[in-house]
Amino acid sequence: MRANKRVTQEDVARRAGVSQTAVSQILGSMDKGNLNFRPETQQKVLQAAQELGYVPSIMARALRTNRTMTIGVVLAFLNDELSVRITRGIHEVATERGYGLLIGDSEQDARLERQVIEQFRQHHVDGIIFVDSWTDPAVYLDDESCPPTIFAQLRQLPGERNCIGADDVRGGYDATRHLLDLGYRKVGCISGPEHWASAVERLKGYKKACDDYGLPHDPSLIEFSDWEISSGVKATHQLLNRHPEIDAIFASNDLMAAGCIQAATSRGLRVPQDLALVGHDDRDLAGALTPPLTSFAYPLSQIGQKAAHLLIDRLLRRKARSVPSMSVVGHLVVRTSCGAVSPADTNGHG
Repeated sequence: MRANKRVTQEDVARRAGVSQTAVSQILGSMDKGNLNFRPETQQKVLQAAQELGYVPSIMARALRTNRTMTIGVVLAFLNDELSVRITRGIHEVATERGYGLLIGDSEQDARLERQVIEQFRQHHVDGIIFVDSWTDPAVYLDDESCPPTIFAQLRQLPGERNCIGADDVRGGYDATRHLLDLGYRKVGCISGPEHWASAVERLKGYKKACDDYGLPHDPSLIEFSDWEISSGVKATHQLLNRHPEIDAIFASNDLMAAGCIQAATSRGLRVPQDLALVGHDDRDLAGALTPPLTSFAYPLSQIGQKAAHLLIDRLLRRKARSVPSMSVVGHLVVRTSCGAVSPADTNGHG
């Protein structure tokens, strides 16, 4: 055979000395076995296919099975570290289960998101996984023309069906409770934007931890910010200008926590000796900061894996349209910034 000529089932049939129909049936049922042919016949076909370098036609298989073995993944933040970790988990399971991925970026734009979905429909993807959609899940879940869909929601509240979400109240609570358990009593909070669901939930956790310790609610200990390092710097200065006695801060994400360290250093404060700090998300930079940052982490790869398994097992294999939503539980990664461990004791991984 010429190297540039595509090997067909007819070529395999000729090499194996069987009919093309036999080749089609045997190769088309390799994953579940075929009892209609003798084992030696199956072996001859498989050996011929391997020797010739036969590659199944995806288009032909799609016509035969009405499946393309592809999953569309819609990202709201294509270059976001957290979204990428979730997507890696999706990819791991999809590859293991024989599915390919098509990836689209909505850039947090509902119009662009609809365009991506339309492109996925044109490619006849078997299912779709959203990683942080800003659209109400019901819009797609109630659309019978939309392929089976799962939502992996980090920044928005999960709906009652087809969503895998994060318990942000638990994140804010555990981070703040950790500081309180260490003996800090004047704990400030740098929250995300007031209109972001994840920021609102983490703030609820902060308040609940303070309530459980019997500390009075003081709105002046809370500063709203926009997730960025620069805003973390500004928010820290504003908190410390109002309350120089603050001895610890919970920052709702690691970028703002990095800004907090910058601001504290510029004021001659040492972290954690003068100001303890806990962040959220456990980004790559957390362990690289000086001092290394204690942060609340979600099992992001596991979220992606669960999303892919749910889509394949519950929606595609069982032909269901909906499954109950679920939340994943995170954990605190303890490093130096909170004062729980000394620099000599921490290795950056808790």
